[in-house]
Amino acid sequence: MNETIRIVLLMALVFSSGSVAGGPRSVSKILDAARDVLSAQGYTALTIEAVAAAAGVGKSTIYRWWPSKEALVADALAEIFRAEEIPDLGDTHAELRRAVDMTIDNYANEDMAASLPALAAGLFPHPELMARFREAFLHRKRENIAAALHRGIRRGDLPDDLDTDLVQDIWAGTILYRRLMTGSPLDTDLAEHLVQLVTNRPPRLPHREAGAGIG
Repeated sequence: MNETIRIVLLMALVFSSGSVAGGPRSVSKILDAARDVLSAQGYTALTIEAVAAAAGVGKSTIYRWWPSKEALVADALAEIFRAEEIPDLGDTHAELRRAVDMTIDNYANEDMAASLPALAAGLFPHPELMARFREAFLHRKRENIAAALHRGIRRGDLPDDLDTDLVQDIWAGTILYRRLMTGSPLDTDLAEHLVQLVTNRPPRLPHREAGAGIG
């Protein structure tokens, strides 16, 4: 079997449910060990050998379920990546605050923030694997946040033409940039400002007829 096809099929199994369904009893131990090694050594230095030693299993056990370091780390992080539904609270601001808080929680996690960019870079040369990565980490979370934004639109609290994808890009981009680059706090003030970027409509400039003078 072509190696790329084999990896895609295995990663489809790994990423399909956020955990390895039907796996050996040692799966949880392996995933815990992967996170422990990740915390201690960082993504670059993490090896399958180190994870196997920490979990007390053989390398062959890990390779039976995860075709690569990237697949193992992705599955280990997916287990702690928050992507729950935002409940209908009847309050758009409260719902969007939950969405922002969930995003902050994900990227405030040191292992998550440091590892995701490196993990994505490792998968980038393999479009099929990158697609599985996005499905595991992004799709469900983005769908759930988009549902909350659309409820706000239906209530009339948000503009009809709101770009829900762009809103999420701005939220996640701001949070991750602060976490990795500037070191600015990921606090309640930031959460409120990110929500208000959406809920506070900027003032519209008065319409001017074509050719009208200024003043």
